[in-house]
Order: sequence, then C-alpha cells, then structure tokens
Amino acid sequence: MIRFDLAGSALDPSLRRSMLLRAFVAQNCAVGCAYGGFGVSILPLQDRFDANRATVSAGLSLVVLMTALIGPLVAALAKRFGLRSIMVAGALLCCAGYGLLSIAWNMPVVLAAYALLVGPGVGLSGTLPASLLASGWFPEARGRAIGLTTMPVVIAAAPMAGLALIQNFGLPGLYLAMAGLHLLTVPLLLGVHEAPLAPVAADNVHQEGRAETGRGLLSHPLFWFAMVGAGLLNATGIVGSVHMVAVSVERGLPMAQAALLASLMGGASVFGAVAIGWLCDHLGGARSLAVVAGGFALGWAIIGLTGSLPAMTLAILLIGVSGPGVFPSVTLLFAHSFGPAAMARAVALFGMFSVPLTFFLPPAAGWLHDMARDYRPVIATIVCTCSIVAMLFALIARREDRMGGVLSEEVGASAAR
Repeated sequence: MIRFDLAGSALDPSLRRSMLLRAFVAQNCAVGCAYGGFGVSILPLQDRFDANRATVSAGLSLVVLMTALIGPLVAALAKRFGLRSIMVAGALLCCAGYGLLSIAWNMPVVLAAYALLVGPGVGLSGTLPASLLASGWFPEARGRAIGLTTMPVVIAAAPMAGLALIQNFGLPGLYLAMAGLHLLTVPLLLGVHEAPLAPVAADNVHQEGRAETGRGLLSHPLFWFAMVGAGLLNATGIVGSVHMVAVSVERGLPMAQAALLASLMGGASVFGAVAIGWLCDHLGGARSLAVVAGGFALGWAIIGLTGSLPAMTLAILLIGVSGPGVFPSVTLLFAHSFGPAAMARAVALFGMFSVPLTFFLPPAAGWLHDMARDYRPVIATIVCTCSIVAMLFALIARREDRMGGVLSEEVGASAAR
C-alpha cells in the first residue's frame, strides 16, 4: 500500500501551475529542438557534408543513446543536487552543443556535439526530469500532468521555423537560434521548486524496497515486455521525426509542403499529448499504448499505400497524435504495476534498456532506405511491428486493471486529505 504525504493543504494552486509551466518549457525546449530541429536539418546536413542518410540519422540516435544512458542517473542527481540544478545544467549543455554545431566543419564534429553535449543536455533537462517535476506536483492526475508537460509545441513549430532560418541564414543560423532559445530558458528554470510530496511505504515495505533498488523490476516479465513494446514505439516516433520530411519529398511533395506536413504532425502532437494523457487517466497506460501503436500502424499504412496530399495529411495527423503518447502511457503503466515510489527508477531503466531499439532502429531505417532506394520497405516494417505491439499491450492491460485500481484509489484519497 502506498500513501502520499502532501504537506497538508499547503500546495498553492498558483505554484503548482508555475511548476507545470517550467516543466513544459524545459521539456519543449530540450526535446523540441533536438527532434524537431533535427528533422528539418537532415537534408541540408547531407548536402553540406556530402554524407549518406544513415550517417546523418546517427546524430539523433546519439542524442537518444546519451539521454537513455543518463536517465538512471537523473533520480540520484536530482536527490543530491535538486531538479533545479540538473535542469539548468542540461539547458546550458544543449546551448553549448548547438553553438558547436553552428561552427562544425565535418560530420565527426557534428556527431560529437550531439553525443557529448546535446544528448546529455536533453537527458538532464528533457522528458524525465520535467515529468518528475510535473507529476510530483500533480500526484492525483499524473497522466494529464505529464501529457501537458510533453505537449510538443516546439516540435510543431520547428519544421517551418527551421526551414525559414535555413533559407535566410543557413544551417548555422538554425543552430544559433536553438542555442539562444536554451539560454533564454535558464532564468525560468532557476525558479524550479520540487513538490513537498514524498511517497512513503505503509504496508508491503519489503516489496517496494525491492522495486526501488531495481532488482524487483528487472526480475519482472512485465517490465521487459513493456520495455520492448514501448521501446519499439519510441523508435517508430524517432523514425518519423528524422525521416518524415524526406519521406514526403520521396512521395513527390515539394520541400515546402513536406516541411508544412512535418509542422502539421507537430501540431497534431500537441493535441495528442493532452488526449493520450486523458486516455491514460481513464483507460490506463497499457490500453493507451495499444491505441498509440494502432495509430502508428494505420498512419504509416496510409503513407505506404498512397502519396496524395489529402491522404498524407490524414496519415501524418494520426502519427502526430499518437507520437507523444508513449512516455505518459508507459510512465503510468509502471506506476500502476510497480507503485509510484518505483516509477522514476522504472522509467529510467526503461530508457536505458531500450537503447538498442531507439539507437539502432532509426539509422537502420536510413540504411534500409539506402539499400532499397525506397522508403516502402521501411514503411512495411513499421506497420507490421506496430500491429504486433498493439496486440501485446492489449494483453498487458489485463494485469494493469488489477493493479491500477487500488493505487488510483489510494492516491485520490491521499490527495483529498
């Protein structure tokens, strides 16, 4: 049994909203620039350094890799230095990384900037720390809080804004703009305060202790099934972020329309983050993940079947709505299955162990495209994989139903007190 100490009724509603805003800004700046900015820069990077698609795609994969490797350290670093310190450090690392990218003279320097600066920066100021901040202040509505925090507003704006910056100022102009955006967030992040909320064990202390040390998590089959399924969905989302502009161009659309569709996908993601967050709180994490997988499969199937603009628009809306749902859904699934006290560690371990999927599959999509000189084999693989994942999470939902109801009632009762 889990009980939450909420420091009485001292949680100021305006302070809660203020912390949610800071979490939203940190996550959007870190993840939005890394993913949205990379998607619009992949073709200019190829032209600038005469590199192939797989090599250029490795830049974002390195960000994913370093973010995942730093994930297990986030909780420990936050406990020792505080969320404020690590989020500010992350923003400054990203700023330095984009500054280096603006003067990069070859692809090794580009890849090093993404691996050594941007990747760790996203890990320290992106989705995991921002979600810990938001969910800590809203324990009674974790799904919606994380959904609002992860609304990809910057990802929605990045393709069109990035294309305009590249056309007017070149690729260095895009990177300098992203560096400046991170620098502007630092004063806001200096105002981060952690919630006066600590999960404490009331009963079954031994079981929670096992989960918190990670031994209970790693010995549980549910963790591994969820890790593989959600990891594949994360990789699918990354493939979309990296390749969607290039896919649209290959399907016959001009570059401006392709960038517009990428922005439309980002705009749909803003709605999707809120909608999937609502679904999480009402249907549970596993069923929400099944919905996400189904949305990916249907969207990519439409792209594979036709290249007409109306059909492409519908497909990209489906993919956009589905994409931001992976993280809040898997977070809530872990909270229901292993307890809120183990949630942060479970999410961090999920990020670390899903690295082979999120690191290798996006460049593999570029390699498969280069081998076939066509995106259709990539699309077919995505559709089949996501269909299988949807069925997997439909089965997992039965266990979550048994665990989630008890925990939801306890959190709600504690929040009311």
